[in-house]
Amino acid sequence: MDASSGAPPPVPGAKIRRLMADRQYFGLDAKTFHDGAERTLARISAPAPEPPRIDVHSLGQDFRLDAAASWTLLRALLASGLLLSDGPGAYRPAPRFQEYARADLVVPLSRASAREILETVRQLAERINANWARNRYLIRMVLISGSYMSRSRRVPELSLWLVLRRRHDGRTHRWNAPLGKGDSARQIVATVNALSPLIVVRAVADRQAVPRPFSVVFDADEGYGEPSGSSWERFRGWGASISRRLSLK
Repeated sequence: MDASSGAPPPVPGAKIRRLMADRQYFGLDAKTFHDGAERTLARISAPAPEPPRIDVHSLGQDFRLDAAASWTLLRALLASGLLLSDGPGAYRPAPRFQEYARADLVVPLSRASAREILETVRQLAERINANWARNRYLIRMVLISGSYMSRSRRVPELSLWLVLRRRHDGRTHRWNAPLGKGDSARQIVATVNALSPLIVVRAVADRQAVPRPFSVVFDADEGYGEPSGSSWERFRGWGASISRRLSLK
């Protein structure tokens, strides 16, 4: 489904983290849909003499739509599984509806702004490698793929891929013990993610796992070198372990 006719096709199991301000969702522009969904959740969560309900009339009020547009929206939400039947003419929100209502509404980046954020990512990677002694991992590489690699002047998402390598910093004091492997990986991913609401970070075993085309944002090769032989196999194992730990977050 294209943006002009409704929401982009959902990714199974993917959490809705953001709505893009220049797109349409279920036939409405992003802000109209987001604001209406927020009003619906607020209304049905508020104390009331009678149990609150969602029907075509209340949808029209929440989303500021006329009768015809309210029916169109209701059918779209039912078809997409955002509303579930709760008796004749009544409906309740599915968890997916709540994700859309609580998602961030963001404006796509210009190319210049995207490049500024990537420079910040490079600087952060250098600081992590130099200063995060308690973290078990170094950032071996940061790569970017997805919409940034297109020719579009607006970038809706910065899809970053981190190749992590085991840190070998020698002994640590008991009161400054290193983090566990899972906590170390999550700490790095969360810190990079926090740089912008448009960043999506994934940790992978090596650059071969990154969808092409991609570009290298940061490369610590000169400082840390490429593992070889059996060390490379252990590195791939660590990377696979990182991916499994993050998927269980």
